[in-house]
Amino acid sequence: MNTPAKTQDCTPLDPEVTGIRTLGHANRFAVWDSEFRYDGRIRVPVGVKIKEIKYSYYGNGQASQGTAEFKRGQGGTGEEYEVIDLTFLDDADLITFTLRGDLNVDADPRPAYSRTYQIRVDVTLDTGEVRTATPEIEVLAGAWQHSDPEKVGRPFVRLPYDTGWGGTPNSQAGFGYVTDNGRIPGDKFIIDLVNLRQGEKGVPSSNSDHVYYQLVHEDGTPSHYTPTPQLQKAEGHRDSGTGRKVTLPAIDLRQLGDKPGYYRFLVWPQSADPDGSPSSLRWDEAKPEDAFQLGSVYYRYKAPASIDTGLRATIKTQNLTATAGQERWLYPAFVIRNTGQRTIGTTKVVFTAPEGLLFIEDRVAFTRSEDESHEPVALGVLSADRRTLTCPAVPLDLVPGRPGKDAWVSIYPAMEVEATAPAGRALVGIQLGQPAFATAQDTISITRTN
Repeated sequence: MNTPAKTQDCTPLDPEVTGIRTLGHANRFAVWDSEFRYDGRIRVPVGVKIKEIKYSYYGNGQASQGTAEFKRGQGGTGEEYEVIDLTFLDDADLITFTLRGDLNVDADPRPAYSRTYQIRVDVTLDTGEVRTATPEIEVLAGAWQHSDPEKVGRPFVRLPYDTGWGGTPNSQAGFGYVTDNGRIPGDKFIIDLVNLRQGEKGVPSSNSDHVYYQLVHEDGTPSHYTPTPQLQKAEGHRDSGTGRKVTLPAIDLRQLGDKPGYYRFLVWPQSADPDGSPSSLRWDEAKPEDAFQLGSVYYRYKAPASIDTGLRATIKTQNLTATAGQERWLYPAFVIRNTGQRTIGTTKVVFTAPEGLLFIEDRVAFTRSEDESHEPVALGVLSADRRTLTCPAVPLDLVPGRPGKDAWVSIYPAMEVEATAPAGRALVGIQLGQPAFATAQDTISITRTN
């Protein structure tokens, strides 16, 4: 592990207080469907309102696209937002909103099968304060040919937009849908399964005829309607026609006994190889990170008054140096200390890397203050572009700090620097918990030899 040249303590971050808490968003779609859907919540001082919301139309980090405010539950098709809920606390207000609009992130990612963008959202309050979030989207290739690399042409489901798939009042009304009585009409959840390899003889992943889907509450528990991901027959096709869509029947969450709150509509496209066996290129319904979010529902929604997990941590970060294309691996370390009143037990940890840096292993190593010679590992999942490493269960097991006891955990993913890495500062991020209770960034200063 590298010795840090410089360290700094990062204070805990609650996105709802200092930024925007992301409830859900359209996280993955093909270049055909370059659209933005986002649901978020902010905690503001009493009486403060939203003045405007802008987002990054080009996925370039600049929130330049303005939006108009629409009436709650109106469900339009332009660049607009709706305030879904105002919850008044003793010392703050909670504002929950849904945001929608067009994007221009439809560049063909080939030879890679997808490209990742961070879409910046800026919420400007009437006090002048700006709250920011940067949800990540994966944009898949919309074409395939025999010479393409292996993963190009994975199956996908369309992100319905405008009126192309029918529905009332439009095809995209199932995202940010508001139901105060629990009923979701039968034209809100639309599934359109595309397989660019459909019918190709002797080609892996050449047949798609079903998906899995699930409704999942904000707290991670499934709706009674879908206690597990449910199989839904659908006709896979390789063209952009919308006539083979499948719509789910009407759902009554109240009758099912579901609790009020925010629900994500998740779909996992499936495909089979020529011998009929499930293809390795399908999207695994056992992995939440493989899901496409195609919709969302606010059912009798009222923001929870108590969203604080009670967990607190500081994360000491590093400044490291590297050279583009170097053979030596990097191990950016994050040193975590518990500054709260509760023990931090087994925790979800997510690492993110910018252009030019890649995670090498689907695991992360760590050491503890009580035994620095012991180096356990926690398993994780790498994103397709190897720029996100998600470790769903890292046993941090950190007790609250106390005088004379400096307990810490140092955690360090293995990384490499691409030969094409641009010179300059690159930030490697870490997020603890879901929802996050602490984040930080290591700085990698990259130089080039030519």
